[in-house]
Amino acid sequence: MSRRALLAAGIVTLWLGGMGVLAHRAIFTGQRDRLARAALFLAPGANYYEISNGSDQIGFATSTIDTSAIGVSITDRVIARIGSDSEARHVAARSAVELTRALRLRHFAYQLGEDVGPYVLWGTVSGDTLLTLVTRSGDVPPDTQRVHLSEPLLLPTMVPLAIALGDRPKVGASYTYQVFDPIRAALSRMTVHIRAESLFVVPDSAREDSTTARWLPAHQDTVRAWRLEQDGGRLLTGWVDESGRMVQAAPLPGFVMHRSAYEIAVLNWSNRTAGLSPAHVQRTSH
Repeated sequence: MSRRALLAAGIVTLWLGGMGVLAHRAIFTGQRDRLARAALFLAPGANYYEISNGSDQIGFATSTIDTSAIGVSITDRVIARIGSDSEARHVAARSAVELTRALRLRHFAYQLGEDVGPYVLWGTVSGDTLLTLVTRSGDVPPDTQRVHLSEPLLLPTMVPLAIALGDRPKVGASYTYQVFDPIRAALSRMTVHIRAESLFVVPDSAREDSTTARWLPAHQDTVRAWRLEQDGGRLLTGWVDESGRMVQAAPLPGFVMHRSAYEIAVLNWSNRTAGLSPAHVQRTSH
């Protein structure tokens, strides 16, 4: 159960952006130029997601992009309770990514914790040619690896950004990547296709229902999104908008993530697990 919970939290956070990817578009060789163009349109902001098992909310996720004059920071967090009532485990995952203003990776950190035990991974890129990885699991001494790079290093959260901001997404387009997965410590080739285009309705504000002590949608927005599908996997399978931000995904069988308002995704879950009133949770959650 612990291993399943670990992998579940890991894959959810992978979708949002916690793992390393060596990316290469099969028909585009100027990747650095493409990333630089995408960086011009990158906007700061935060998105919030409900995680459900199809019927009940089992957790939430947050994804934040901050920009400054010298760099870009991307922070993702997942909190969830996975499994049946008798075997349920609380899991927490967090990733932090530091980029240059041209979207060149400088550093990333990935952490798993709660009931599944601590797992921490740090990555530092030197001169676009060398990735230094430090991994620590439980009480085992840290392990250091060095991986030589032949291409700029991206993260999954950057792949949709590069696709959406570099060019307008087009149904039928395909991208091929070489992926480094720190959970498995393995490299593999991966192909992602843009399969469909659709409209989604997502809550963008919330109101408190005093009868049920829950936050409900107050206003909803229509978002155009494109479906990315990875051959043989779910790491990069889901719907993203024109800004390259996730709208909806099913990173594991039986799990659904969809964008929502902060109060609905985060405060409802915090209220439920802590047994606090919505007003108290709102005052203490920021």
